Parts: sequence; C-alpha cells; structure tokens
Amino acid sequence: MGDLRDNVGKALTKLEDGQTGLSKGSGCLTSAAQRGVHESWERRMKDIGALCDGLAEVLEKTGNDQLRTDEAIKSEISRLGVGSKDPSAAEHSGR
Repeated sequence: MGDLRDNVGKALTKLEDGQTGLSKGSGCLTSAAQRGVHESWERRMKDIGALCDGLAEVLEKTGNDQLRTDEAIKSEISRLGVGSKDPSAAEHSGR
C-alpha cells in the first residue's frame, strides 16, 4: 500500500504542476473545463490515498492476527509432540 500511496502523491503533484499558467479568472472555457477536471481528479486521488491508508491498517492488523494464530498452532502442535520422530513423544506429553 505504501507504493500506491506514494504514487498517488506523485500523481497529485503532477496534476498540480499541469495547472501552471491557468488562472481562475481567465474566462476561457477550456481553462475552466481543465480546472474542473483537475479538481475532480484531485478529489479522486485524495480519496484513493485515504482508502489506501484505511486498507493498510486493516491488512496490517490481519497479518498480525494471522501470525499470532500460526504461532499458537505451531506451539500447540509442538506441545503435543505431533510430527516427532519418537512415536512415544505424544504419550510422554501426558495425553
């Protein structure tokens, strides 16, 4: 998500740079239309950035939860002696 967020920031900068020379009060229909498109895309890029931030938090939490689950399962399997080369390991674990 970080790369996408960085690219969105770069795109916003390029969009802003592309507006150089267009004045708000020029009265030219083309520049007014261009300004409208720019504002629309600027909103979209900001929305995408916010979405990336939200997804990054959710994905990070999910990854952390999954890691803890995997570690808990490995610990339980180890405690039971499953997969041990000694067939009596499970018996020695008290089960």
